[in-house]
Amino acid sequence: MQSRMQELMVLLNRESGKTYSNGIAEVREAIDFLKYYSAQTQAISNDEKLQALGTVLCISPWNFPLAIFTGQISAALLAGNTVIAKPAEQTPLIASVAVKIMHEAGVPKSVLQLLPGRGETVGAALSQDKRIQGVMFTGSTAVAKILQKTLADRLGSEGRPIPLIAETGGQNAMIVDSSALTEQVILDVVNSAYDSAGQRCSALRILCVQEDSAATVIKMLKGAMQQLIVGNPAILKTDIGPVIDIEAKQTIDTHIQKMKSKGYPVHQLMFNDAVSQQTLAQGTFVPPTAIELPNLDDLEREVFGPVLHIITYKYGELEQLIDRINAKGYGLTMGLHTRI
Repeated sequence: MQSRMQELMVLLNRESGKTYSNGIAEVREAIDFLKYYSAQTQAISNDEKLQALGTVLCISPWNFPLAIFTGQISAALLAGNTVIAKPAEQTPLIASVAVKIMHEAGVPKSVLQLLPGRGETVGAALSQDKRIQGVMFTGSTAVAKILQKTLADRLGSEGRPIPLIAETGGQNAMIVDSSALTEQVILDVVNSAYDSAGQRCSALRILCVQEDSAATVIKMLKGAMQQLIVGNPAILKTDIGPVIDIEAKQTIDTHIQKMKSKGYPVHQLMFNDAVSQQTLAQGTFVPPTAIELPNLDDLEREVFGPVLHIITYKYGELEQLIDRINAKGYGLTMGLHTRI
């Protein structure tokens, strides 16, 4: 993978719309997974009488089509299982190259098989098959619950429940108190909310700012958003590429329109020139968006794109704020900016 960095980053750029910097980071992450799981396997004592499950189904997402794909497969293989890899339907080319590299590296074809296709057909048929003895899944919470229900209907060959390892999305929040240094806050917010067009399960979705400093933070955030170049990710100066497909764009646009119709302040800002406007009209692009909400009640589900929601809280209300964030369900990451 290291020696084929250029080929892989170009493929990530063309098939999944990643900028080259994101593409390089992803290849490195895939390599890290291979090294990490190898080290984990070597650390297991020979005294531990562990047994492989059998055939494991790995269902990976389009937002990290090389890294998470490689991580799932390597973990399952190193534990002694055989693997059927079902990549996201949007990114089969990257998956096929990754599997080819693994086969070239010596993984037998009888041990690792690629089965691309739609989740509703191929994924559903595989997860229901009695020969599948474990499932690894990264994707939406809704699909994870379907898989959980499917696997709960049967037991494995040893008479035990079929393991399901699922990593899903969540409402990731950052709390910013009045002591925080605004410049540092904005750098982190822009990186977390808008890099990769917000298409990371770790991306910032809810920015909670103490109301004493909210006006300054929002003003500076809007200024930073206006510096972001949205466009073709093959061009080096591009900061934000497209969202994955037209369905994703429509879902995000519908949410933004709904928030506008409720009268909430919606800021859609980016580096604006004739080229930028032409770009927006030609692809599945969503400008960096910030929405000011009166509270968290209007946020029913994760919006998987470059959309940040901002709420304010009063001094002394930190405990209540944390309770409200927790009530939103599961989150993968949490941020805190304070100098106290």
